[in-house]
Amino acid sequence: MVKPSDNGLDKHMVNFINVIKSRKMEDLHCSIQAGAHIATVAQMGNTAYRSGQKLQWNSAKNKFTDKNINNKYLTKEYHNGYKLPKV
Repeated sequence: MVKPSDNGLDKHMVNFINVIKSRKMEDLHCSIQAGAHIATVAQMGNTAYRSGQKLQWNSAKNKFTDKNINNKYLTKEYHNGYKLPKV
């Protein structure tokens, strides 16, 4: 196994910020869509682990098929009167 010589996450962040500043999308090393997909899959794994259940994902709705899991893990109670607008 090869030991990493740098922090890949830091390199992605620097690349992303540089592309925002330059507005040159062709310099982006990982598409926004790919990054969003990876983050979603990672969170799905975290939710399955925390719930101790095998979960089914509805990709059309971007939600689990189990409403109780969605309520427990995909929503948060807001504080100080803040409410997320319904879209």
